[in-house]
Amino acid sequence: MHARLPQIRYIALVTTLLYLVYTVIEYQIVPNYDIERFLCHAVLVPVTMAIVGILTHFPQYHRAMSLLLILAPIGANCVNVYLNINSGNFSDFAPELYLSIMWIFAISGLRLAHALISATSSCIIILVSSFQADLPSPFLSWHVMWLFSAFSFGFVSALVLERTHYSLYEKTLELAALASRDPLTQLWNREKMSQLFEQERQLATTHKQPISLIMLDIDHFKAVNDEFGHDAGDKVLSHFAQLLKRNVRQQDHVGRFGGEEFFIILPSTIGTDALNVAQQLQQQINQYQFPVVGHKSASIGVTQAQNVHESLTQLMRRADIALYQAKAQGRDNVVYLAATLASA
Repeated sequence: MHARLPQIRYIALVTTLLYLVYTVIEYQIVPNYDIERFLCHAVLVPVTMAIVGILTHFPQYHRAMSLLLILAPIGANCVNVYLNINSGNFSDFAPELYLSIMWIFAISGLRLAHALISATSSCIIILVSSFQADLPSPFLSWHVMWLFSAFSFGFVSALVLERTHYSLYEKTLELAALASRDPLTQLWNREKMSQLFEQERQLATTHKQPISLIMLDIDHFKAVNDEFGHDAGDKVLSHFAQLLKRNVRQQDHVGRFGGEEFFIILPSTIGTDALNVAQQLQQQINQYQFPVVGHKSASIGVTQAQNVHESLTQLMRRADIALYQAKAQGRDNVVYLAATLASA
């Protein structure tokens, strides 16, 4: 729906203006122009479409907007039939019905399923009313044919548009995934992790929950590249990334910081619990046999956000200090650094 909003917004504006023009022309050519026509074509339809256009700006009302888009053409077609079918000059107003069916399918911005509901309901009302009215037989035949044509062309147009929108949506998701992931490990990249952290920070603010961070560095990784080559190093990084993903919770976010460094955002997690997670990860890493190189270890730094206003950069700086301490203690260590200790 989000991709269709600009279309709906501008179509609602254009339809509103066209109905006002329609009212002026109708007033000039219709004998005995009455208040019913004025209220329907100069007030009801334009106001409804104006409301639709306004609702496009408010996501919480998009369902109501879709309902109005479904019902508005049905109502407009009922009004047309009511005012004109027994007037003796119905043929002058019948094109509005055909245009309305096309409008529902190809112009309104409705999804195909919703457009089918609106167009089918409109056609049933029009056909039942037409066969009940005393319309000339030749005109009735043409009328049914043009109504069927409008429905057919409109349906095909809507079907093509629906498939095009879906294809574009899939491509957008694919491009977004490519732009958000590290190409080697398929973990989130730093930019995406920053976005995820901001989302989690907002939730933490609302629900007053803690956030913790783990940073990991594969010990002596340069030696892997020097001794076994970069292909072996890439395999170690890929396997390390998958090992991390398999051993964290579903709500945790794992990303690659760069090189052999990785980091994990743990929502709703206090520092001591994050430390336990880090220690379990250390055990899994120590037990894992990496391709070509076999056993590897990692140094790990852990910290908790001091408050909900702390940025990811600040949190990572403190986790990096903890990581440096883990390396200084001989590597293959886990160090937890509280915010108060870092500032002391």
